[in-house]
Amino acid sequence: MKFVGEHLLPGQLGHFFAILAFVASMVATVAYYNVVKSKDPAAQDSWKRLARWSFIIQSAAVIAVFSCLYYILYNHYFEYKYAWRNTSRDLPVYYLLSSLWSDQEGSFLLWSIWNSILGIILIRTSKKWEAPVMTTFSLAQFIMASMLLGIFVLGYKVGSNPFMLLREAPENQLAPIFQTPDYMQHIHDGNGLNVTLQNYWMVIHPPILFLGFASMIIPFAFAFAGIWTRDYTGWVKPVQPWGLFAIMLLGTGIMMGAAWAYESLNFGGYWAWDPVENASLVPWLTMVAGVHTLLAYKATGHSLKSTIFFFFISYVLILYSSFLTKSGVLGDTSVHSFTDMGMTAQLLFAMLVFTIPSITLLIIRRKDIPSVKKEENSYSREFWLFVGSLILLIAAIQITFTTSIPVWNKLLSAFGLKSLFNMNDIAPPSDSIFHYNKIQIWIAIVLGVLTAIVQFMRYKDTPRGMITKKLALPTLVSLLLTGLVAWKGTITYDTYGAGFLTAIYLMLFASIYAIVGNVTYIFTGLKGKLKNAGASVAHIGFGMVLLGVLISSSKMEIISLDRMKMLNDGFFRKESKQNPRENIMLPRDVPVQMGDYHVTYGGDSVAQGDPKTYYKVHYEKKDRQTGKITEKFTLYPDAFVNRKENAISSNPASRHYLTRDIFTYVSAAPNKEEEAKADTTPYITHEMKQGDSVFFSKGFIVLKGLNTKPESRNYVAQSGDLAVGAELEVFTQTDDHFKLQPVYFIRDSSYQYSVEDTLAPLGLNVRFSKIMPAENKIELKVKEAAGFSDYIVMKAMIFPYINVLWLGILITIFGTAMSIYQKVRRR
Repeated sequence: MKFVGEHLLPGQLGHFFAILAFVASMVATVAYYNVVKSKDPAAQDSWKRLARWSFIIQSAAVIAVFSCLYYILYNHYFEYKYAWRNTSRDLPVYYLLSSLWSDQEGSFLLWSIWNSILGIILIRTSKKWEAPVMTTFSLAQFIMASMLLGIFVLGYKVGSNPFMLLREAPENQLAPIFQTPDYMQHIHDGNGLNVTLQNYWMVIHPPILFLGFASMIIPFAFAFAGIWTRDYTGWVKPVQPWGLFAIMLLGTGIMMGAAWAYESLNFGGYWAWDPVENASLVPWLTMVAGVHTLLAYKATGHSLKSTIFFFFISYVLILYSSFLTKSGVLGDTSVHSFTDMGMTAQLLFAMLVFTIPSITLLIIRRKDIPSVKKEENSYSREFWLFVGSLILLIAAIQITFTTSIPVWNKLLSAFGLKSLFNMNDIAPPSDSIFHYNKIQIWIAIVLGVLTAIVQFMRYKDTPRGMITKKLALPTLVSLLLTGLVAWKGTITYDTYGAGFLTAIYLMLFASIYAIVGNVTYIFTGLKGKLKNAGASVAHIGFGMVLLGVLISSSKMEIISLDRMKMLNDGFFRKESKQNPRENIMLPRDVPVQMGDYHVTYGGDSVAQGDPKTYYKVHYEKKDRQTGKITEKFTLYPDAFVNRKENAISSNPASRHYLTRDIFTYVSAAPNKEEEAKADTTPYITHEMKQGDSVFFSKGFIVLKGLNTKPESRNYVAQSGDLAVGAELEVFTQTDDHFKLQPVYFIRDSSYQYSVEDTLAPLGLNVRFSKIMPAENKIELKVKEAAGFSDYIVMKAMIFPYINVLWLGILITIFGTAMSIYQKVRRR
């Protein structure tokens, strides 16, 4: 059957280049392997030329695949499944890149592009290490290229083809629409990009993160090359800048993800110990450990085996993180993992290809790896560098074990242990933040203290009196600053008990100590020579990160407290993990006190072509004595509202200050049309005279008197009107009070009207329906509505000194970059 309207050429070209990249990377792997194994110089040169050209060809093919896929997305060729699933015609052009790497195939493609670029740089710079290093590199590209094939080999599907046509997808092959040659006339638009990815951070965060992923193979490749070729020490000097580069890029990518979460996700912060976050963090921790043991080896000869192990395990953990996020195993425990696309076995195979040879070779040749027989002196720098690296390894193990609970459950089921021992699934921690923090806070304390102390120590041995003398001033200053911050900052974070509060104070000291200690070292140990201070600058940034995390988390204040108890425990779905007492209901145009502010919801708006709903929230702060407005601003949190499923995906808005952020997001919004239809609550009639009260579920209403010149937002007076307003005061159980004024008027001498007044926070509707002069009473009709449609539910919190965290990240990155420059310059 010939189908009408399809654009097949870009897909055919893209698939051809994907196969070319696969074949070329295989040839490059074999050729580089033969360069290493061959003893004939002429044969080596021949194999090397073939290997280089093959790698260059595969790099060009990968870029061509990227170009073809982007061309399909840009032109909205919805006959391709990838384009239909991840784009729509109203998607802004600047989000097309987000849609390109929003699915598994695109993320592998992005990773492969960075591998190609880094591989070409290594070909030009690694000199004698080119062949063994590039053998590993080309093998990685070969495996990465296999992820984009989407072909069947011996009945098994290898990879997933990003150029698959929509009608070729297994789930669509029997659909009636695809049995007609003109099916394209029925496909007018795509499914659209996942709403959480429609953010500028998702244009810049994934490329940096995947560059970090790609760079992690370089220390692995150098370490493996050293063991493979039995040159156990020659790789150490060229690998050091690459190790720092991997730390810098992966750390930057992780922190960009934290910034994205802070600006775009509604879990209320920058870190939630989500399994996908953890999967990226763990290899960064082990690579940091490896770089520090490498420093110890270069100075003393100790810890070379440890360095090789850390470099090996770091890249293996990168592959494991890819397995966790792309196999679908985290589907029930993570909010942003991929779904299973049938490549679980292939992902496991990729991980084992690098794990088994590297660890096996390390074990077999462990006795050949140079080591110093003499134990490290406990007063030496290398000893405490090794201790710090072990602490990082412990942190990585704890995070990995808990993150892998879904994997443990699947393994227990696969080996029949659950049925054998009548076991249930291992449950993930109910409070994941506390589960990780109660261990990681002590690790942070130890690392912060070591960061301050270790640089004052010498390699091999440090005189006892010297270290005490050098540390006296920074220790005293840090203790004084800790006491001052604890006193003035009134840190009272005792949510998890007194023991945790003790840890908070210790972490406060450790973070300040890391900053003060390294500043002191720059001026005393380095004599102010900033060009050699990269490590100290990075450690200062690390201390600031710890301090920023501590203060912004422990002093974080939720100001959106539901004092009127408007939201019951069943208001939110269980999966939202929202506490109804920490969310406040804001009816439209009704000021509600929230902390030091009066907050008013001013309505919502939508724009054509934009799926978001924008909410206008006015903040106003007044002087308590004079009532004068001292601060006024408006925030615009937005959300994707799914009317069909009655669900909301929120994007927060923040007011940034030097010393704090006010963080706001909409946690719930009504379906106005449905609520209007559902409200059938009747009015109840009451006869009242001045001073009488009417009770309702949340308080009572008092008639204060009548006003013959009423003013109401619902009533516009006309000439000849006879109007009377009932002045009502409403008192609630929480001692809040409001004023209402329903209006009764006669127009044209005969027509009687009743203009109701409403109090949306309490769901009250009041009508002034009759005057009874003989009894000196009036008739009021009161309805306490079951639902009301013009409101939002919002959560707001204050993050104090959050800028210390962001500034610390920038300083850490800058310090690491300084160290890279210094290492490269020395080479």
